[in-house]
Amino acid sequence: LATGPGPHASPGALSSVGLVSSLPRAPMSGTCGLGSRYFCTASRGLEQLLREEVRRKLSASEVEQVAGKVFFTADADLKKLKSLKCAERLFLLVKKLPPIQMPRHKGKGVCLLKNCVIGESSKWLDVVAKWQTLQDFSKEQGCTSDSIETGIKRPRLQDDSGMRKRPKLELGEPTTTIYDGSPTRQHDLHSVIQESCQSKAPMQAPPSPDELLNSKDRDAASCMHFRVSCRCSGRIARMFTSQELGRTIGIALGRQMGWKAELRNPMLEVYVHLSDIHCVVGIPVARLPLASRNYIKNAGLRSTVAWAMAYLGDIKAGSLVLDPMCGLGTILLEAAKEWPNAYYHGIDNTFSQLQMASANVCFAKLSNSIDLTRASVTELPLLNESIDVVICDIPFGKKFKISQDMKTVMPKILKEMVRVLQVNGTLVLLLSQELSLDIQQWQKPKSHPSGKGKLNAQQNTDTTPVGPSTHLAENVDVEHMSVTENEQSEVKREVLASLVSTGIFQVSLGVTEASIHRYKKISIT
Repeated sequence: LATGPGPHASPGALSSVGLVSSLPRAPMSGTCGLGSRYFCTASRGLEQLLREEVRRKLSASEVEQVAGKVFFTADADLKKLKSLKCAERLFLLVKKLPPIQMPRHKGKGVCLLKNCVIGESSKWLDVVAKWQTLQDFSKEQGCTSDSIETGIKRPRLQDDSGMRKRPKLELGEPTTTIYDGSPTRQHDLHSVIQESCQSKAPMQAPPSPDELLNSKDRDAASCMHFRVSCRCSGRIARMFTSQELGRTIGIALGRQMGWKAELRNPMLEVYVHLSDIHCVVGIPVARLPLASRNYIKNAGLRSTVAWAMAYLGDIKAGSLVLDPMCGLGTILLEAAKEWPNAYYHGIDNTFSQLQMASANVCFAKLSNSIDLTRASVTELPLLNESIDVVICDIPFGKKFKISQDMKTVMPKILKEMVRVLQVNGTLVLLLSQELSLDIQQWQKPKSHPSGKGKLNAQQNTDTTPVGPSTHLAENVDVEHMSVTENEQSEVKREVLASLVSTGIFQVSLGVTEASIHRYKKISIT
């Protein structure tokens, strides 16, 4: 791993594109050889959905679920690994240890942590070799952008006329911002790909694992640039800050492996999480989080939550799926990408939201699958029982003000959704904690076993006020209505008579907690 030549290499001989090419490679015949150990981070409440997804998509084994993480073993290439939609980030697992019992003496605690976290050099070299195998396999499959996401610096190119100019972007091509620890540092993805592909500079093979382990050749490994991202919680956080431990672990790891620290644009990032539950060390498989979708131009609802809602909708081939308050269309985009054989319809009453939703649909090249219409959620221009699945993110009223109190208009909104939903159809709603409690107090419906994957549904009993929200309320305009209390009660009874709850799932939207409600429509006799 190198951004520049080591002390034993001739100037310009090493290229950052040829990373540890001499490290042992796993055989690549459709997959990346023997199964490797990974873990993904997930939003609170989505761990079980992620566990089901890795089993279904990757045929993973040894799947283990803890708070905020899912560990698994899989034999898959980078393309399959990046197909996970419920995960925030994906890591190669270096080690997973039980909680470390810290001594009272702070100095002894530092030594203990360094020994536990770093361990043997051979383990690190094995994981780095696997990481490089994933990048190489991705390039063999033509996925050049995957290698760019790892943060590899572009080699300096020259021709007869001097420095090569950066090629201009083609019309309509977006630019991608790659996070590298500096908010002002941006790279043009297209130009990086173009220039990397045109590079003809000769490459010298970096040192082999035996050379890296040999103290005589320790200087050959000094060209590897890395940084440590440390997170602490529990008792360890009361003794040390994350910055202190990250710096301490980074210095020790650099000395042992002969690597150089690079905080702004490292080629290798080491992730360390120390808590009262476990000690986890990993290396990110890709520079960008899996939750950063390259097909979404205008981001709205968190993509992992939008995918989870679509998954709970139990979409089948040929299904008609409706989002009656689609906003930026995030839910429709996630659903159409994962289940392309269904038909999707988005409705919103705000023109600006529909404009951005239309831009998202065109950017994702899903115009043939998603239709958008401007209408009110209380007067949907659809026939009775014409929709198989209704999925809706009900506005929280935190980021944008809504025209009326959602508690007042919610019975009417639900009644209209139930009207267009077919019998045995599925209704999935994302609600604020306050609105979730209010709906549960209408009348506690009979609980049906969940029809998908043994999900554990639980009702929310948290009555604490919700703090400032990072949730993007994608629709803020609800048609004004005046309803009496008696009319509301009548509508509630009518709605609840047609719906059977199949689960209430608590999810995190960052600062704000929310609930996903799922219902099945039944026939009223």
